[in-house]
Amino acid sequence: MGWDVSFTCDICGKKKGEANHWWMLSHAECACDEDDQVPQRFSIMPWSAEQSRNPEMRHLCGKGCAMQALERFMTPRAAAIENAAPEIAAMEIEAESDTTSASFL
Repeated sequence: MGWDVSFTCDICGKKKGEANHWWMLSHAECACDEDDQVPQRFSIMPWSAEQSRNPEMRHLCGKGCAMQALERFMTPRAAAIENAAPEIAAMEIEAESDTTSASFL
């Protein structure tokens, strides 16, 4: 008996179907040359059934959500929220949820 695994877009909440053109997102620490540079790397990869099960991987349903994730990553305020303590980030996201239903990855 196999396990039934389902995936949800981390930006919009859409469920993955068979024919969807999904992407995977990974954040990783990286070395920085400048003191004011954010020590994170943003990597988008084509969908891989094997890699998609990695708990560190984020799931994106298409190029629109991938672009939105990149925009959020590049916005200093969103990066500050992401790097804040989880309870602070949750409060910030709830405060902004009046206009958007998805939070930064």
